[in-house]
Amino acid sequence: MLATIFHHPLHTRCIEILCNFSRFPSNNARLAAMPKVVETLLICGKSKIAEDRMWAVRTIQNLCSDATSKVKLATGQLLSLLSAAAMRKDYDEQFAAVGALMNLSTEPGAIVPLTNTKTVVASLVHLAHSPNTPATVRKIACDSLATIGLWLQTLASAGTVPEDIPFSPLPTHTATGWLRWES
Repeated sequence: MLATIFHHPLHTRCIEILCNFSRFPSNNARLAAMPKVVETLLICGKSKIAEDRMWAVRTIQNLCSDATSKVKLATGQLLSLLSAAAMRKDYDEQFAAVGALMNLSTEPGAIVPLTNTKTVVASLVHLAHSPNTPATVRKIACDSLATIGLWLQTLASAGTVPEDIPFSPLPTHTATGWLRWES
């Protein structure tokens, strides 16, 4: 696989071809299940060559659109790469990275890795509120945050509350403290 020979002159074209393979939805489950492909994309996503990074992140975005692959792809390493790519100034790379995070946020099984990877939510919040973020990227970042929030709210409301606790709809917006003086 020439894509793994990083000093080869055809390396970038191989990543581009891999991205084009991923444009066909039926290829994505198979590609995402290949550890060597994912490993190559992770390495190329950190490349000093902007074009390699762009093709790698676009490919990851496509792979993350496959419902059967989302949980498998939602690893700390991949999420950190997407967060870093989302914070770069290159629009294509930023758009693909935020798109991949959006794709992953639609899977309930990916919510814990998304929220546990410390840079993901911070990057999305920054992009959603920065006046320097392109409007299309900002909209996807907001949508991702809303989707993550919805899943968290769903998880919270599905929890069991002990019977002796009075019912109150969530969120309660009630502050708590330790040994506070009551007024």
